[in-house]
Formats: sequence, C-alpha cells, structure tokens
Amino acid sequence: MSKAAPFVGARSRRMLLIGGGIVVGLAALVVVGSAVEHLRYSGAVLPGVRVEDNRLGGKKDAEVRGALERLSTELETMPIHAHAGPQTFTVDPSLIGYKVDADATMRNAVDAGRGSNPLSLVTDTVLRRFRPEVVPLVVNYDGARFQGLLDGWANALRNGLVEGNLEFVGTNVVPVAPHPGRGLLRADAERAMANLLGDGSRHDLQLPIGDVSPTVDQAAVDAAAARARAMLTGVHVVVAGTTHVSLTGAQIASALGTRIVGHKLDLTLAPDKLRFALGAAFSAVEQPAVDATFDVSSANTVTVVPSRDGHQLDVAAVAAAILRGDRSIVASIRDEHPAHDTAWAKKLGITHQVSSFTTNYIAGEPRVHNIHLAADTLNNTVVEPSQTFSLNDKLGPRTPEKGYVSAPIILEDGFGEDYGGGISQLTTTLFNAVFFGGYVDVDHSPHRFYISRYPMGREATIVFPYVDLKFRNDTKHGVLIRANYSDTSVTVSFYGDTDGRVATEANRKILHTERITDRIVECPAKKPTDDPHNACAHLSALARETVAGGETGYDVEFDRIIEQPGHPTVTQHYRVHYPMLQNTVLVGTNAAASTTTSAPKTPTTQAHPPTSAPRAGATTTPSSRRP
Repeated sequence: MSKAAPFVGARSRRMLLIGGGIVVGLAALVVVGSAVEHLRYSGAVLPGVRVEDNRLGGKKDAEVRGALERLSTELETMPIHAHAGPQTFTVDPSLIGYKVDADATMRNAVDAGRGSNPLSLVTDTVLRRFRPEVVPLVVNYDGARFQGLLDGWANALRNGLVEGNLEFVGTNVVPVAPHPGRGLLRADAERAMANLLGDGSRHDLQLPIGDVSPTVDQAAVDAAAARARAMLTGVHVVVAGTTHVSLTGAQIASALGTRIVGHKLDLTLAPDKLRFALGAAFSAVEQPAVDATFDVSSANTVTVVPSRDGHQLDVAAVAAAILRGDRSIVASIRDEHPAHDTAWAKKLGITHQVSSFTTNYIAGEPRVHNIHLAADTLNNTVVEPSQTFSLNDKLGPRTPEKGYVSAPIILEDGFGEDYGGGISQLTTTLFNAVFFGGYVDVDHSPHRFYISRYPMGREATIVFPYVDLKFRNDTKHGVLIRANYSDTSVTVSFYGDTDGRVATEANRKILHTERITDRIVECPAKKPTDDPHNACAHLSALARETVAGGETGYDVEFDRIIEQPGHPTVTQHYRVHYPMLQNTVLVGTNAAASTTTSAPKTPTTQAHPPTSAPRAGATTTPSSRRP
C-alpha cells in the first residue's frame, strides 16, 4: 500500500493540472469570445439587449432609433387607466407632459454590456446568453402636472375627509375645520404611478385606498386665518417711480389663496390677479419683451429681425412684500429678456428656402376653414437642430372651442364628418415639404383610400392623438416653417440650410390597380349611413341608385433619393397599399307605381363620390390608420 501512494499522488496532481488547464482554457475562450463579440458588434447593440419587448441585439443606431420612436409614439398616445373600487380614471399621457426620451434610451441600449470593468464585460457576455439585459425606458413628465393629477384623484376619492383650509367671502375669512376620513393613500399612489410611467406594458393601475388624516390641523388653520385677517385690514401702498397705487383689502382678497406646505397652511397671492388689481397705473413704464423673428424676402432668403428687451413691474416681488406684512412697498421695474433673442435666431443659421409644396382645394368649403385655422397655428414654427416635430403636439385637439368646424373625414368603410375635417390636406402638404427637404421621416400615415388631389402614396393623414406626422431636423441648422394659403390652395415652405442636400423622388411604379365594384344594399337600408337621403322611399322594385361612389384600389411604390456633396447617396423605399372602396348601390323593393313595366335603372360606377356625398377629408378613425 505504501508503495502505491506516490503513484496515486502523481495521478491526482496530473488530474488537477488537467482540470486547471481546462478551466483556464474555458476562461480564455470566454474572454476571447467576449472580445470577438464586442468587435463584431461595434456600432451596434450587443446580443441579448432589449427595451421592453423590443429585441435590439445586432441593430444599428438607425434601426434602434426607429424601434424606440415607434414605442415612444405608442406610449405617448396610449391612455392610462386607473381604478379605485367602482371608479375608473382615464388619463391621456399628454396631460402630464409625458415623453419618452428615445435618444437617451438608445444611448443606454448601445452602452449596455460595455462597461469599463473587464471582469463585468466577460460575465455580461455569458449572462446575456441565458437572460436578456433589459434597458429601462428614460421618460420625462411635468412634476407639477403629475402632482395635480394626483390631487384630482385624491379629491375624487375623498370620503369624509376634510382638509383644513380658509375660504374668502369678500374680506371675510372663513375657517374650514379639518376632519379625518378615507381616501387615496397619496405616497403609495405616487410611487405606483411613477413606476407605471416608466413601464412600457401599460397595465391598469390599482389606486390604494385607506384611512387618511388631514394634512393641516385646526391650530394651523387658526394661525393662517389670523394672518389673513391682518393682511385684509387697512391699505397697502405700492410705489414705482412717481406712480403710487393704494390697494384695499377687497382688492388683495381677490388675489388671495392658500396652499399646504408640509403641515402648515400658507397664504398665497396670485401675481396675475394682483396685476389686474393694480390696474393700468404702471403701463406707462412697462414694455413687453419681443422675441426675434425671421423675415423672408421675395427671393426666398431669410434675415433675422432682432429681439427687443422689455420692462415689467415685478409683481411677484410686490406679492412677496404684502405676504411679509409690508404696508408701504417700493416696486421695481425689472428688465425682461425675451425667451428667443437675436443670438438664438442667428445661431440657428436659417438662410434660404429648402423645400416648398402646394396643394389645391375648392374655395368656400367648410374644410377650407379648418385648413386655414391649422395653417395659422403652424405658421412661423421653428424646429431646432436634432428636434423632433409633431403636428399633433403643435395643433392639439381639433375642437369647436378652437374654431374648428365639422367637415368630411375618411372612415374605415367610407366617409363621414368630424371637427377639423380637412386638415389632412395641410398634413399632406407638410409631409411633402419634409420629403423634398430630405428631413427624417419619423412617422406618417397615408389615407385609408386614395384621394386624387394628392400625389399617390406621397401623402399623409392625421387624427388626434392616434395618427400623427412627425419629422426630425437632422441638420446643424434650424428649420423655419411657413404656412401660407389663398382661397384655393395652401403652401408649406421650409427655410433653413441643409448644406447642399437635395431630395428627389424616383422609380415610381403602380404595381396593382383594383377596379371599383358595387356593394348592393337592399331597401330599406339597415344602417342610416347607407341611405342618408332616404332614396329607398322612391325606388321601385329592382330599381337601383348609387348613393355613394367608391375609390379605385392601388398598390404604389417609389423611392426618395437623398444626395449631398461628400456623403453617400441614400435611397429610401416607400410602398403604399390603398384598398378599393366599393360603390354603395341601393336596390328598391317597393311595388311598381303603375302597371306599365319600366326598365330598371342601369347601375352606375363612379371613380369618385358624387358632389353631394362627403369627399375625402383630413382625418381617419384610429382603426383606419393602417390600410
């Protein structure tokens, strides 16, 4: 046995050496594999990296940006649903200024797995083979509006809870006694909502409800009431230069309010209401600031019209002095610098017209009013370098309160009417300016059916907030958008500097044409939209009448060719499908009016709807976004 021991020990050492060699070899292979992977995917996202359900491994910047911008559009327009017992709240993300930062998220996705620690580089390479590396979305929203949303929920869900507060009836201060109750658990709700906004799944939010106590107690209410009564007694004198204005308690009360800070009830003075109470006494020493603008010559060159500083009474300082208890207040006239000054305008480098496009319409139709209203809103918009422009963000909802009227729109199966109908003509005109300017086409949607007044395939529709037109200014210079119109046409022109870039259309082909067929509807029509003018009432048996014309179906393709000195030529392919829309043909079922046999009317087929039928308009329903 003792003689065999050296042999066993030697064998064990050999096994250890072999095992160690295998481990070292495997480690070396992993290190080499990690290095090869990083070299192979240089300029692209590493394998196994995803953002939400988007697998981004192997994709380069343009593909990643496109995927994230599509996700951004979806999340920024998808309503948020929150529930608390039987109550449901639906929130449009735009109400809190919700935006997905696609650029920052893209940078994080590209950087994922590329840390400076060599050990983590190797371990990440292995781990990404077994589980994805999920990169969180980078999102932004307005904190004040977010808190305002929670305030609304809290008020709606309050049951028995009364916050300590003050009410002002003229110069009388009326305390509101606090009382406990049930309501929204604010901190838990805030946390859950913040998590939801960073989550692309958009699941419904369950709002937490429980016992809640008032934030402000009776002692805090009494202290605030004493301060308010003292403030509303006597007169405050505001002096600026040689101008003196006396403010009575009634005038101050019109601007007085409260806010909860911690567990204290603070008094507030609204500067705009206080400014109104001061009247026009200081108007002689005030002058508003004026932003820089742009002047376009008849030769389509652009010059900057300088900005101008203003001078305004510092009303916020006056309000702060009154809240401190000052009775005699020397007000200052502060300089006001414009938000967009001359230096900003010159830095944009907007020098000449880059692109322009015009579409025509029939004068006097209701849709023309909507086109003009939207064009006025769009006119003189500036898109800064790297900025993404959204037409929906610019125009907002199209409502009668804004002056929009009801006009024809395209529906899933034909035509209808809605407020803002017609502004897809402006959308199409804008899209063509984007197209021929060579700017990045972030998002656009052709109409459901082809409309002959637009270039086939090279057109766009819009409906708030689902269908949008977005483009990105990918140049080093700003873009000035001018929207002009006459009684019969609208023109959108882009001014900027694309450093010699030229965009053209090429290789247009109509791949397929589908002729219009008839959709037969027997009288009486079951849907009012199939017989809007009650044609069935006068149709005898088997007589036919076309009450809504159809549209020919097409498949079309074309390229956008972008050329720029010192850069490779870029070819972007577009392909658009327009389904055929059938004629709507009514067939009568009434008995014949006399014994004389009449030949039935010959069915008619129209290329376009009759003049009395709604024509294609500006918007589509959400379901008609994709043909």
